[in-house]
Amino acid sequence: MAINSAASLVTRMRVKRELSMTSFAELVGVPASTITRIEAGVVDPTYSMLQKIAGGAGFTLHGNLADTGSDAPYAAALDRIANATPSETGRLVKKLAQTATLSPVTKRPGARILALETTLGEFIRNLSNRGANPVISSLEAVARDPNAQRSFVPVVYVDRPEDLGDLPGMSPAAKASVVLLPITENVRRFTTLVDGFTMVAPEWGMLDALASPGRQADVARELLPAFAARISDAVTAANRDHLGKLGTDPEIS
Repeated sequence: MAINSAASLVTRMRVKRELSMTSFAELVGVPASTITRIEAGVVDPTYSMLQKIAGGAGFTLHGNLADTGSDAPYAAALDRIANATPSETGRLVKKLAQTATLSPVTKRPGARILALETTLGEFIRNLSNRGANPVISSLEAVARDPNAQRSFVPVVYVDRPEDLGDLPGMSPAAKASVVLLPITENVRRFTTLVDGFTMVAPEWGMLDALASPGRQADVARELLPAFAARISDAVTAANRDHLGKLGTDPEIS
């Protein structure tokens, strides 16, 4: 690909996301200097680099730039957080609000909005009994509490949602709703068991809350600073404990 073409493409991606070079670089997981040099035509990126940038920004490279609706940017963001230093963790978690805009839950492939006619716990148990292997996300996953509904619109991943066609769709008469999404390989990478329920990682749950419709996203944005501080403190404490164990291990010290 020609330098000018690559420069124009990366600039278009960044402008469509309405981000500065620094913010765009953080979003896609490359150094800010790389974006600066590509846009200036100083560097001719490889196609694999362009794919990484496009995927991190939620675009495809086939034909015109198009939103993929993929959760790949979510996985990339969580990988960056997992590999960050303790001092970087809080800042990267705060950036989740930016990443969430790339993949709204209701625009993901296979998304369905259903009426929630029972408690969330009963709904999850019903899905489990039907072999759908539900995975809880959103604010319930952030709180690590599957027994209390905190979301205006809970987000749940399932195997083969096409097998659940008899579940009631959302209607004006419904008192509550839930977003049902097909499980992806990225989701599977970031799941864990909590009190017998399968949940996504708290950071993924926060992403889905931020990417949810209406008031849900507003609440998540209000919670994000405290959530970032909590994650940062937990990473710092874990790092300190690890160093302490190294210092007292007779085989190492």
